[in-house]
Amino acid sequence: MAEILGIGTTDFPMLRETPGGMTGVLYSGLSTGTHYKPETKDPKNWPEPMQKEWSDDFGRAAGIEKQQRQFEMLRKIRGTIDDFKPDFILIWSKDARESLGNYCIAPYVVQAHEEVQCRLFDGSIGASLFGLDKPLGNAFGQDPERMATIKGHPVGALHLVRGLQDAGLNPTYSTEARHPNGLAHTFCGVVTHLDIDRFEFPYPVVPVSVNPFATRQRGSDGLAPLNPNDPKPISPKHAFDLGRATARILRASPWRVVLCAGVGWSHAQNTSWERQWVHPDMEGDRKFHEQWKNNQFDKWDQITAEDLEKTANWELVNWIALAGAMTELGAKVEFSDLQENWAFNSNWVNTIFSVA
Repeated sequence: MAEILGIGTTDFPMLRETPGGMTGVLYSGLSTGTHYKPETKDPKNWPEPMQKEWSDDFGRAAGIEKQQRQFEMLRKIRGTIDDFKPDFILIWSKDARESLGNYCIAPYVVQAHEEVQCRLFDGSIGASLFGLDKPLGNAFGQDPERMATIKGHPVGALHLVRGLQDAGLNPTYSTEARHPNGLAHTFCGVVTHLDIDRFEFPYPVVPVSVNPFATRQRGSDGLAPLNPNDPKPISPKHAFDLGRATARILRASPWRVVLCAGVGWSHAQNTSWERQWVHPDMEGDRKFHEQWKNNQFDKWDQITAEDLEKTANWELVNWIALAGAMTELGAKVEFSDLQENWAFNSNWVNTIFSVA
């Protein structure tokens, strides 16, 4: 039986920017958002902790502190991965639509690529995603045009696809990259975050692109309102079952595998623009994280779409997949840290499970 390590971290694009750009998503919403009311945009009406982070420098000082703290979290996770010595890392992250557009709107896509070439430090990609006028440069002093080779593990990926087919989960899969940068910004972000001191990522990656938004469009000031007549996104139960099946299949494989959830938790822009959110849902994330760090996953497959909409937590389905996998294996959380971010669009969780 193979050994499996579970980890979780954030893909937050602005974490790789210079600290002055880390509130870029909020700034974009305030300057270009078309649905916010004037009183929502006024910092005087924000919660006191958010005003403190924003301060008189648009969040630069707070960004420096948060960036340094997160880099230490990422170094801790990378050390655990190095000690584990995986054959490959499977990453659940969004966004399938970034790679496939409206050509194929699947709940999730297993990517069975040999390798891809990515510009990991090209800030223009994040700038275009979040409506910024121009990239602000990266935090590492790296050439934005530098190409990195990210190895895949197609044999392991297709082994997983066959196992998921046998389990009746009918996976969508790809054998060539369609994204113009090789991988979506979320996967580029996770790879970069797990390699912040080296920039030569040695481990093969199997990206599993999850689509938590279905056909909803997301802009600088939120998601389009829920339309009950539209197709539904992947459900929490589907994600939980996907995680359980993935763990069973890979546990019986010959490979040592890291299973990674690679997205933030609640996002200010991950609920309908009708709700006028400019910061994540602190109360919701605290509740979820209390369950998470205490291994209380018995009801995570019962989370509903309404719960995710209420707490702006659509991307949590990637973590629900990880919860399903760890439940299947009986692995326990050994370390977990919740970083609350009022002015930085999403809250970040970094976590490490026992090896199963």
